[in-house]
Amino acid sequence: MIEKESSDIHIILHDHPEPPRLLVISKNSLKRFLITLPLGIVAVVALSLGLGLWWKTPQVTGQVRLPSLPGTYETTSNNSSDAEAELKALKLAQVAMQNKLAQTTTTDSELWLGPVKKPYALQDLTAKNPLKLESIALEDGAGKRVLRFNLINTGSPEDRVTGHVFVFQVDNRGLAPYPAMTAQELLEGIRYNKGESFAVARLRPVEAPFPPADSDSRFLVIVFNREGDLLIRQELTGPFKASGQ
Repeated sequence: MIEKESSDIHIILHDHPEPPRLLVISKNSLKRFLITLPLGIVAVVALSLGLGLWWKTPQVTGQVRLPSLPGTYETTSNNSSDAEAELKALKLAQVAMQNKLAQTTTTDSELWLGPVKKPYALQDLTAKNPLKLESIALEDGAGKRVLRFNLINTGSPEDRVTGHVFVFQVDNRGLAPYPAMTAQELLEGIRYNKGESFAVARLRPVEAPFPPADSDSRFLVIVFNREGDLLIRQELTGPFKASGQ
């Protein structure tokens, strides 16, 4: 006797103390289930990912404009022009320094600047008389004295002169500086740009206070421009016009 292949699967379930039960499952139904289950899982996962991406993506309405990159082409020509101008100014400054170094200046023995260190490549411009001193007066009171004068620009007001001014009182007791400095600074030497800064288009007053001094004391006024060139080196011995009395 030849047994035919069954189209069902028979499963006997034993559940003590209940009697055994017979579970019959169709093979065709089982095949459809095993094929449909993985496809359903894949479809659910894909749908979940798609909804998640759609939810996170910002919704854009209207026209979208792309952001422009910094440093656009329009500014390239301006930057190039600025660079060329800076390079030209640097070359002119270099040429000016070379010309300055090539010129002959006074020697240390010919020019006494007191405790001020001689600036590098100093030019003596005193002969050109760019500045002069006027209205020189001395207030000589109890406990202090004040030397006053005006710096006068001999050129046009448009050609403003800027720089640094020193005043030294010299007598038998020694040397007193203006602006005030420590003894260590006087011993080590003073840079020219440590003087009182000034800018003068027409007139600029200067007031230099000092301690009492001998009757035969004198003053030394030294003025540099911003580049360290000498504009004034003038000794004042009096008699001075009295002021503040």
